[in-house]
Amino acid sequence: MTKGVSMTVHEYEQLFKQNFERLYYHSLDIVHDEDVARDVVSDVFVNVWKLRETIALDTALSYLFTSVRNRSLDQLRHQKRYVPLLDEVIHELENYTDTDWEKYEARIEALKEELNRQPERVRRVLYLRFYEQKSNQDVADMLGITVDGVKKIVQRSFAQMRVSLSKKMLKFVPLLLLACMN
Repeated sequence: MTKGVSMTVHEYEQLFKQNFERLYYHSLDIVHDEDVARDVVSDVFVNVWKLRETIALDTALSYLFTSVRNRSLDQLRHQKRYVPLLDEVIHELENYTDTDWEKYEARIEALKEELNRQPERVRRVLYLRFYEQKSNQDVADMLGITVDGVKKIVQRSFAQMRVSLSKKMLKFVPLLLLACMN
């Protein structure tokens, strides 16, 4: 499709059908709210339709992922639902320009494999701490362990993942943990 030529209804429908679910999960990885993620992706698709004369079909997917990421981060900031540990990750994601989203999905798969190697107790602590965004004290109370125990489990699991995963990927571990636990 060349610039200046409108995206057809059929092309738009195909773009929507082929990518809505992936974009939804991409947003959900960030905002952790199904309704918000659905709204973000829907808003982005509405915007794509409005801009159909200026967005080339061959670059639309990159535009979609970038727009969903940016709007999701805006929502996250607006809701103030992120834990302080994720501030650095949010900053990194804002500067994340990798248009090869298969690498992102490969990172999630690598982390899922690493999480599956962890004992059930470690997975439970990580789930409560990062997915449910519970405090160390809340996790300790729920699992009947000490706050120091929670901290040690998180530290040890991150140290183990640091060995297994690349250092560049490690800064995304809190976010990827959230993605893997959906």
